[in-house]
Amino acid sequence: MREYTLSFLKANIYSLLVYIPIIAGFYVPYGLIYGWSAFGTDIVQALHSPLLFLAIIFIGIAVHELIHGISWWWMDGILWENIHFGFKWAVLTPYVHCPEPIEVRNYRWGVAMPGIILGILPYVIALILQNGWLLAFGLFFTLTASGDILILWLLRDVRSGKKVQDHPEKIGCVVKD
Repeated sequence: MREYTLSFLKANIYSLLVYIPIIAGFYVPYGLIYGWSAFGTDIVQALHSPLLFLAIIFIGIAVHELIHGISWWWMDGILWENIHFGFKWAVLTPYVHCPEPIEVRNYRWGVAMPGIILGILPYVIALILQNGWLLAFGLFFTLTASGDILILWLLRDVRSGKKVQDHPEKIGCVVKD
């Protein structure tokens, strides 16, 4: 068995480093298409109703964790009652935990799906429509997926077919030999 984990605190700190390429990756295409100032202007205009945006963000954070659970349930056949949701108050981080072993390919997809569905997909639509609200939403939820991006990075050398078990106390998993 080998651990591929980070503490919640380290994951939050390293996530800040992941923000730089995410923001650049969103900014450059949007700037090339709509002009360099459009990125900031469109996001600011999207936030004209901050209470509504905050409410949607809080709901989206819960949906983010739900997408992890649904992905593992659907892709690996994990029983729904074996998927646990919670919140780490010490580091202000919601989480989902699956104690059942999952094939690493399915685990990776389950880790990646919230960032794809709530982050990348709204961003692509924002690029097509020049929609500031979807730009802000997609950026926020891609940034919130930075911990998931770290997990994918930790697992980059693990071969398909391996079983992984979600770690109960840290960000990441244990790979079964």
